Amino acid sequence: MPTCQNCREKWSWLDSLKKILTFRKSMKCNLCEEIQYQSKSSKNATSLLALFPIITIPFTVMFNLSLTSMLILELPIILLVLFTMPLFLILSEKDEPLW
Repeated sequence: MPTCQNCREKWSWLDSLKKILTFRKSMKCNLCEEIQYQSKSSKNATSLLALFPIITIPFTVMFNLSLTSMLILELPIILLVLFTMPLFLILSEKDEPLW
């Protein structure tokens, strides 16, 4: 779980999920209210993780699955990705560019 770089408070899984799903660059610590940013390595990991459901779509087309079958296959994958994203969240005190 992510740890605040200022107060060293460990964020809960639910708080981390809420912060990730706001799609903002900065995240405020609940305890010290200091601004935190997602680290470069964490951004890369969560971006790759978010691509996983999209990568499975060509397989559903290749095997000629119906829309219902595709949804039954994709929904658990999307939920799994969403629920594991907070585990890959690493915080930084400064906003690091991706390049």
